[in-house]
Amino acid sequence: MADTPNPSWAQTRPHRTPSDAVAASRLQRVLIIMPQLLGDAVLSSVLVTALQDMIPGIRIDILVHQPLAELFRHNPAIAAVHTIDRGWRRKGLWRTLRPRWALIRALRAHRYDLLIQSPHTTDGSWGPALKALLRIPYAVGASEVTHGSPLKRFMWRRLFTHTLPRPPDPNRRHVAELHLDLLRRLGLKPAATARRATIEPGAVARARIDALLALHHIPPQGFVLFAPLAGQRGRTLPTALCRDFLDHCEALSLTVVITSGHEAWQQTFAHALAHGRGDGIIDLAGALTLTELAALASAARVFVGADSGPMHIAAAMGLPVIVCFGPGDHHRFSPWQTRLSLITGNRPCQPCELDGCGNSGHADCLYDIQSRTLLDALRPFETPFEFIAPACT
Repeated sequence: MADTPNPSWAQTRPHRTPSDAVAASRLQRVLIIMPQLLGDAVLSSVLVTALQDMIPGIRIDILVHQPLAELFRHNPAIAAVHTIDRGWRRKGLWRTLRPRWALIRALRAHRYDLLIQSPHTTDGSWGPALKALLRIPYAVGASEVTHGSPLKRFMWRRLFTHTLPRPPDPNRRHVAELHLDLLRRLGLKPAATARRATIEPGAVARARIDALLALHHIPPQGFVLFAPLAGQRGRTLPTALCRDFLDHCEALSLTVVITSGHEAWQQTFAHALAHGRGDGIIDLAGALTLTELAALASAARVFVGADSGPMHIAAAMGLPVIVCFGPGDHHRFSPWQTRLSLITGNRPCQPCELDGCGNSGHADCLYDIQSRTLLDALRPFETPFEFIAPACT
């Protein structure tokens, strides 16, 4: 277990300007294609803060899948949020031609100078297609070798002006740094103070959370945000570990707010944890939007939970994070730029990136984590209702 700021972003290395560097003065309108997964999308927001810092007055638009759009609509650094419907891919090209063309027309009106495609977008066709259709002068993305399709690799080589080097195997570079590498590849040098993941919940979400906290008589920084579930069962915290944690909090009269995603199995798991407990354990599982979750994180004292998208939202809101990693890669996906207690098992197979051992939904490495280890990490936050400012460097 480590209780230190994430070291990967704090390291400084000498920069060498690439021979095909692009002058910042040429980049006034940028389109960023964001990843499809929640945690990746939150980490990719470092591009927004870094670009805004390096090129004052730059217009930054993003293209993101519809379910994640709300996280970025209220960010003052983002001029426009364009969306992709996740159902388009399932319906096929011809059945979705009209909305796709409407999107392209809307994007074409902005005459972008640069397209940035996140290395973690799973559909590699959007970047090359938009580079060609919108006639964008510059485009940067991951190495073409990261794509399994020969056609996509060909499009990548022909249409992208800048790509990253082939990633090492294994790749231990943090995902946030990998996104910043896209800017470095262009010859831009993100400042250490402007490499933050940024989420803005908006006034409506903040007001709803303020009302919920008032309803339960919870003061600011007066509760623990507990998110034990992940998108995969194999990364969800074991039931016994969760119960020991909640027993400990109840014994100390610590208020705990439990959250989860909207899938039925996630809500069932969370409701079972809260069932039969006192008023200090508040069950909001499945009841919050992503922006409301971000607003809730901004009002909490500490986040405790699983390797998940909510973990990255909490870190982006400047909340101290206590997280238990199992199959997930803690080298690449640890919480970014926040006070961090990272707990892992001691299995040599970690990280395997599977949904539990053999994709079974059960991860032995998570069951190796002792309750005492988690409770020790919580100790600095146990003084009831005393204000503790979130630590964010």
